[in-house]
Amino acid sequence: MCKTTKERVFFMSKKMAVSTVINEGGREGVSKSLNGHLEVKTTGTKKEGYTNPEELFAAGISACFNGAMVFPLERDGLGDKHRSVRAEVTLLGDLPDFTTLHLAVHLIGKIDGVSKEDTLKYMEETDGICPYSKAIHGNVEVTYDAEDGR
Repeated sequence: MCKTTKERVFFMSKKMAVSTVINEGGREGVSKSLNGHLEVKTTGTKKEGYTNPEELFAAGISACFNGAMVFPLERDGLGDKHRSVRAEVTLLGDLPDFTTLHLAVHLIGKIDGVSKEDTLKYMEETDGICPYSKAIHGNVEVTYDAEDGR
């Protein structure tokens, strides 16, 4: 059995992880995980002690992308290299027309001992591996940059 999207075919696989979070109050609310490990106050403005959905998305995509990058690195004998991925998630649009709201993501990678050019190649390959990248493919503008790790 498979599920088809615009450009990809996904075969039904075993569940590797399921996370459930409930939000009450929208952007000016609270998000809590059912397992009790996460509880964050969210806001659309900058308030001390609060976060926003874009920051939470940035945390998720940077962790997922960084974790997925280990696969091509391990293939090339570089799996033990320290690496980092910084995610900048921007909310764009023109209010009051809420239909124009959308996200843009900019990922900046760095791999110790690896050039900027090679890091970008690994990031491009990781784009086809990372579940977050697959989920937003064709819906969110994603750009990449890298820092020289040498």
